[in-house]
Amino acid sequence: MKAMNLHQTTDLDRQPLAALPPRERIRRTASDLFHRRSIHTVGIDRIIAESGVAKMTFYKHFPSKACLITDYLRSQAAAWMYMLVSATERPGLTPLERILAIFDALNASFQERPFRGCPFVKGLAEFGPDGDTPQIQAMINTYFEDLDRLITGLIEPLNLADSRQAVLQILSLIQGAIVMAQATYGEGVGSASRDAARVLLESQGA
Repeated sequence: MKAMNLHQTTDLDRQPLAALPPRERIRRTASDLFHRRSIHTVGIDRIIAESGVAKMTFYKHFPSKACLITDYLRSQAAAWMYMLVSATERPGLTPLERILAIFDALNASFQERPFRGCPFVKGLAEFGPDGDTPQIQAMINTYFEDLDRLITGLIEPLNLADSRQAVLQILSLIQGAIVMAQATYGEGVGSASRDAARVLLESQGA
């Protein structure tokens, strides 16, 4: 499977906004605005105006802003998971190297300018457990559960004494690296986190 970064273009991405079907114009406009700003600060009226669709057309495709946000997060989850899984499936990697490849993939994303962080970490801040947005919260939870399953599957072949602890440690390094890369423009964060993961796993017998 070919590795892909978070912003690799597709056929739709290459087309001018005006050439896209209305639904895709809405999705591209919302994704760009949500990525550059924050979800809460971007209103429906702005998305409608910048996508060039009628209000009736917007609501035909997305009955509420929550539906659009869920669609955006679903797309982001697919891109992030594809990026991470693709990195671990390169041929010839040892079980330890497959885990370390996660940090190589993250480091490549950190070099993109500007790196704006993880939409799901930001989503936790905007749509936490006290929010009244169950479908958005469910999408965020699903992403973190899928990430947990991915790391659990990678850790299992190492036969560590406490594999669950190792999973939590690697997950913490991943999320910490993402936050630090956003805060520091990614300078050295990916390689430092990769080294920390190696030391951590080798100390446990990997």
